[in-house]
Amino acid sequence: MSRLLHQIRVVLRFLTPNTQTRRHVRLLKESGLFDRGFYIRSNPRLRRLFRLAPERHYALFGEPAGLCPNPSFSPRAYLYNNPDLQGGAARHPFLHYIECGQHEARTVLDTGTVDDLPLPVIHPPSVHPAPPAPVAVALHLYYHDMWPEFAAALEQQSFAFDLYVTATGPETEVAPLRAQVQARFPQASVWAMPNHGRDIFPFLHLLSAGLFAPYRAVCKLHSKKSPHRADGAAWRQNLVAGVLGPPDRTQARLDAFLNDPQAGIWVADGQHYHGEDWWGCNRDLTRDILARAGLDPATAPLSFPAGAIYWVKPAVLAQLASLRLTASDFEPEQALVDGTTAHAVERTLGYLSRAAQMDIRESHDLDAPHVERSPI
Repeated sequence: MSRLLHQIRVVLRFLTPNTQTRRHVRLLKESGLFDRGFYIRSNPRLRRLFRLAPERHYALFGEPAGLCPNPSFSPRAYLYNNPDLQGGAARHPFLHYIECGQHEARTVLDTGTVDDLPLPVIHPPSVHPAPPAPVAVALHLYYHDMWPEFAAALEQQSFAFDLYVTATGPETEVAPLRAQVQARFPQASVWAMPNHGRDIFPFLHLLSAGLFAPYRAVCKLHSKKSPHRADGAAWRQNLVAGVLGPPDRTQARLDAFLNDPQAGIWVADGQHYHGEDWWGCNRDLTRDILARAGLDPATAPLSFPAGAIYWVKPAVLAQLASLRLTASDFEPEQALVDGTTAHAVERTLGYLSRAAQMDIRESHDLDAPHVERSPI
């Protein structure tokens, strides 16, 4: 009932904007800087009502949530680059830019290198004295404070795994986290990483070093808060629970995944996204990235595991490695919620699975007896 009341209040607020909101909407339209097409494509979950008046949705809900009004403006990056903004300017950074910032030549996006920390040297398991476990877990922690949540999910599992952690920040900041990780998982490896390429580039860095070669599958996790979404925490928890749930069920699903020759990726229920709406603003960049492997997205509909938390097998990892993406392929971090290399790589995974003659499974698929079917 409380959720229904909340939804009713949201709709009423949208349908009856106050004077301040009407002025905000007028300025968005007059500025020519609000890209309606970009905003709708970048937010495919928008209800039909909100799609009819995207400027009003942005003024009421999008800007406070940090959503981007065009491909070149990130509210959070604008505030980061202009720390003097206070009060209303901090609450409505794009409105401030329209009214003042563009005339003051304020920095919108930093085109330089945001983080010049060196990349860590990764040694593959072949140089380690202990034999590898059957599977690996690769966890990226941008938010260090979220380690206990992932530790709890991992500690309850019954299967053996090797743990590899990348953490954003200089070594001085990562060292205390390393101590926490290794206190609970003594054999874990923890590396300090620059804030570059979200969770995707750190994973690719481990992949390109050959770290995952010995494993039958790798579980990719990251500290996903999604601050631009009201349900960001719930989304992360659903993603993690889908691949690291109760130990008995997870073990059974993992066995089914490993023994299914057509299964290349396993993601939580409801997180296998299909269809044109999910391209966002990533089609062209995804096409360019796939071209490195001789693949063309026009040959099949878009299909990918959303949220970047999933299990993946070596055949798909080999396809991912064939893209040969390096740090230079990822733009400086600007808190953009769509249209980056990281978003495009996420959308390549369905095509890479198809190239490996494999499919994407959701959790419930692994609970049922295996049925032969064509790859995606």
